[in-house]
Amino acid sequence: MRCRKSALPGQFTPLTVELRLGCRFATTEGRINTFLPKNRGGEPTSTGATSLEEVRVRLLWVEQNSLKETKDPNNGRVVLKVKDRYFKWVTNKFNETLPDYDALCELIKAVRDKFKPTKTYRTLPVIIDARPLVPFKHVVHALNAYLKAKIRDITFAVPETLYD
Repeated sequence: MRCRKSALPGQFTPLTVELRLGCRFATTEGRINTFLPKNRGGEPTSTGATSLEEVRVRLLWVEQNSLKETKDPNNGRVVLKVKDRYFKWVTNKFNETLPDYDALCELIKAVRDKFKPTKTYRTLPVIIDARPLVPFKHVVHALNAYLKAKIRDITFAVPETLYD
């Protein structure tokens, strides 16, 4: 069977039209030339730097006469730390010597008053990070300090797990 030649020079077979259309619109994959209008809209504005102020209270179990962490449950004491600040020990009304949780409450209030809510963080992000050997009463004291400062959204840090 033979193909017929077209009598007129302007007539194409369907296969030729398909190939020509495919070649005509070829472009680099994923590239689309677009432009934003330059004659509309306001002046560009810059947003201020977003600072995430988080209060992470660390309750560490350290050696008796130093700030070196220890895993010995019989030879250690609790240290209350926020960023680089270590809180001193005070004696409360029950004659217990504990870290100064009232000073922690004042610090939290000061940071809370400076905090500016964002879309992501509507309240001040606060975290209690206690080591496993820290007695539970210290976690409760830290939690009470947050509640006295009228912070209700409190997160507890998950203990670190080492990968082998």
